[in-house]
Order: sequence, then structure tokens, then C-alpha cells
Amino acid sequence: MTKQQEKSSKAENVKEIAPVELIRIDKIYESLRYNDYSPENGLGELVDNSVEAGALNICIFTKVEKVKIVPKKRPTDTIVEIAVVDDGTGMNETVLQNSLVLGESVRDTKNGKRGIGRFGLGMTLGSISLARRVEVYSRENRNDKFMYVSVDLDAIFEKKQEDMPAPVFLDPPEQYMQVLSKSSGTVVILKDCDRIEGNPDFTNYLGRTYRKFIERGLNIMLNNRHVFLHDPLYMTGPTRFDDERIEAGESMDPKAASLGVNKITLPVPGSDGETADITIRMSLLPEEWRQSRGDGGSKEAKLRKIPDNEGVSILRADREVLYAHVPYIFGKKGIAHSKEIDRWWGCEISFPPELDPYFQVKYIKRGAEPISEVRDQIRDKIEAVVSSARKIIQATWDKTSSENQKKAGDFGKAEETMKNTGKKLPKSKKGKDLTEEEEDSRAETVAKIALGDEDKKDCKKREQKKNEIKKKPYSILPVSYPSTILFETVYLTDGIIIQLNVNHPFYKKVISPLCGDLDDSKENVAKNSVKDAILLLLFSYAKAESMFENNETLFSTLRAHWGTVLAAALEEYDLGGNS
Repeated sequence: MTKQQEKSSKAENVKEIAPVELIRIDKIYESLRYNDYSPENGLGELVDNSVEAGALNICIFTKVEKVKIVPKKRPTDTIVEIAVVDDGTGMNETVLQNSLVLGESVRDTKNGKRGIGRFGLGMTLGSISLARRVEVYSRENRNDKFMYVSVDLDAIFEKKQEDMPAPVFLDPPEQYMQVLSKSSGTVVILKDCDRIEGNPDFTNYLGRTYRKFIERGLNIMLNNRHVFLHDPLYMTGPTRFDDERIEAGESMDPKAASLGVNKITLPVPGSDGETADITIRMSLLPEEWRQSRGDGGSKEAKLRKIPDNEGVSILRADREVLYAHVPYIFGKKGIAHSKEIDRWWGCEISFPPELDPYFQVKYIKRGAEPISEVRDQIRDKIEAVVSSARKIIQATWDKTSSENQKKAGDFGKAEETMKNTGKKLPKSKKGKDLTEEEEDSRAETVAKIALGDEDKKDCKKREQKKNEIKKKPYSILPVSYPSTILFETVYLTDGIIIQLNVNHPFYKKVISPLCGDLDDSKENVAKNSVKDAILLLLFSYAKAESMFENNETLFSTLRAHWGTVLAAALEEYDLGGNS
């Protein structure tokens, strides 16, 4: 049999089978929704496009409705629609038609350099990760009509949409049309948002992620409210605090001090000898914010997001892609978390897109962690700076602690002893159900009582005293009450306060003489021990009381009677009760 006959014989035995599609569009779109995007990251993909379009203004609107997420529970406020409106260059017909096509990059490189985008997936994936329908309106000139395209997952699933048709002329809804009444630009609307839980606040994410662009003049509005930049280095502005202080006629908010700039030069993968730099910036937050250990828990610190300021910020093309702990980047052996002290210094690592392979950049622009080789070089650059920053911060804490001990030396040892003892005891029950606002109000009331008439009118002193009270797990505060009351107890979420009455006979005759100015004689050391023992007695009672719930009236009455009986007994003692 000849070779030709052999081929003919085989061909006769092969059945003709129709080609099979490489991708089931209806299923792939549904499966792609379950990627690693968070609501913030999904929104970020739309903002990225606005930034790359050269927008000066980006306006974001969210529509919130009551939605029942869990059966048998009340409906909760939930975002059901998001619109992103920008006054960028807009898109022509061809670019607009391809803007929602997976894998199609519609942005040209600038000066041969890549921008924020990478794979041409962001806008579509970011949108469908949050919503079932995406609508895009755009125009290149303010005098042009808007053109429109859309992707609808329900239509794709039902095979009613299998391609991207040519754009049609259609105006966006009137409220968005007004924003671009005198400008070119684009409107992206995400409808039927079914993968956003609740009503998240995107303000801090936007202010931090796009801080470099905001610093250069980009204006971002969220539901008609200005988004201020948030710099984890705390070096740039204007921030919301700068704005508030300037409006009040005050100087701008304090700024962090630079701890230097370091660069790591690396070869650009796939290039002919080109190199690019990784830039590392570090800062030390203002000393007035970090006077004592625990200052990070104050109201002002929380407003500034300082409790979250641990780890590093990594920027790609000036856009933040990671804000988290990077394993094995601090210390010789490295740790995957930060210490409390590390929230008081900042670290920013930025790199250009040409160095993407060194940072394992994902298509969703998240998790850009350096490869081990680069991580080691970064650690070598920042290790000494981190060590120096920690020493400076600790020195300030030690100085403040020493000064506070001198000021509160009368009660300091008993408070510290009880603090250490409390770690070994069961948790208190009282105060645990306080809201942040209730605790703040209770601490402020105690601060006002503890301060003198003039000092309590001083807002700064009152705030300082309140923060001091909230930081201590055990405190004794002298107060001036009627002479029959020895002390009152106040409970915070993580604190027990004894308001010790300086007018009670027991304080005047026993505690005060032991709390006066004492020299270092053995006799006075002994007196100090007696004094501390009395204070620990009061603390122990307050701790025991904290283990009971819903007995406020009983314990208040008990303390009142105790103070009255003790005052009467001391008065009788002075009169010679043994006669």
C-alpha cells in the first residue's frame, strides 16, 4: 500500500467533528467574578483608568438601599450601584468598543514607559467582581455626543450577548451628565452590585492609594465630599487635618521627619542593559504624637489611622498596590508582623512597572511582594534605620514615663503593681459593653472631675487628661467630694479608676501623711510600703467589684455606707473613743 493510499484509508476512518469553542463565555464570566478583588480593589480599577486618562477631577457616587442579606434579619444599608465620572481625555469609538473586552489594553505607553495597567483585564474584572451590569459612556470633546457600550452578565449567561457591538450614541443619566457638562470624559456605572457587603467607606482607601496623584493636583470626590490624601509616611499634605487647622486660623498639622531615601538599582528584565530604581523612603512621626506608649490608641491617633500604620506601603507607578506586613523584611531573621513601636515610623517602597517581575505583581494589582533576592536588599537598606527609629521612640517614652512617675509618684507604684497583677487575674465584666462613644464620654467626665476649675475649661488639658486616663489599666485620681465618701469606682473597657476623696477623714489622717514629700530614710521607705498597701487594698476591692454585673446600686450604696461608718469611727477615735 502506497503512502497516499494509507492516508486515504485513515481519513475514511476519521469522523468529521465540528470545532469546539476555546472559551465558554457564559461560564467564564461568572467564574471570573470570584477573584481576589475586594470592593476597594474593584473600585480602584475604575479609578486607575480615570487617572491614566489624565483626569483632573474624579467624582464617585454610590447608591445605597436597604437589602436583606441574611434571612429573618433586618435589611441593612448596602451599595447597589457605583458610578465613576472623570473629566479625562475620553475614548473614541474604537477604544470605547474595546474598553470592556477582556485582555484588550486601550492605553498607549507614555514615552515608552508602561503605566498603571498591565494585562488589559482590570476595568472589566474589577467591574464584574462587584456588579452584574457595566455601562460606559464617553466622549473626546465637550461638544461631542456621548457614546455608550455595556456588558450584562445576565445577557451573557442567556447567550443574548456574545460580542461587543459598536458603540451607540446615548447620554449618561442627567446627574452624571451635569458633572461633564463642559468637559470631555467618561462615566462608568456598575449596576446590580451583588458582591458588596454593606456600605463600606472608600475614603481612606482612595486617599492612601492615590495620594501621589492627589498631591499633584488630582481632585477626588466621593458622594460630593472631598477625599484628602493619606500619607503613611505622614510627610505630605494637605491632609484633612491641615485643612481643618487652616480654616480655624491655625498652623498646619505637624509633619513627620525624613529618615532618608535609599535606592536599589536593578536590571530591567528582557531589556538590553537597561536599569531602573526601587526607591525606599522612611520617616519618623512627630514627637508630640508619640509621647508615651499607648498614644496610638488615643482618639486623635485613631483619626489619623496611626494604629493601622504598621508594615510598609508599596507603590507601583506611584499607585499603592500593597499596604501590609511584608514577611522577613525587618531584622536579621525577619518577622511577619510589626511591634507596637513600629507604628511610629513609616516606610514606602516604590518601583516602576518595568520591575514587575521582581515584585510578583498579580493581574489584580494586589500582593506585590518582593522576591527573596530583592527583599534581602531592601532589608539591608532599612534594617539600621528601623533600629535607630525604635531607639529614638523608646527614648521619648522612657523620658515621658520618668517625668510622669515624678508627677504621680504618690500613686505610681501601686498603679504599676496592680497593672502587673491584673494580667494574672480574670477579666473584668464591668465596662466591657461600653461603646467607643460611651467610654470617651465617661473618661471625659472623670477628667473634668480630676482637674481644677480652671484646668477643666482648657480643652487641651482636658483632652490630655482624658487620654491619660484611658491609657492606664488602673488609676487613682484624687477628687473633692463630701467628707462621708471615701472613694468611687469608674469602669472603662480596659480600665479601673478609683476616685479617691481628699476630704474624707481617712485620706486626711492616714493616706495624705504617707503621701507627702519623703526622704530616703528607712522609716519613710516603710511608710511608703504602708501607703502602697492601703492603695492596693482599694484597688483589690475595685477589681473584685468589677467581676459582678448589674449590681451598680448595691455597690454604690455599700461604698457610701462604708465611707460614712469609717468617717464616724475616725471622729470617735479622735474624741477618745476608748474612754
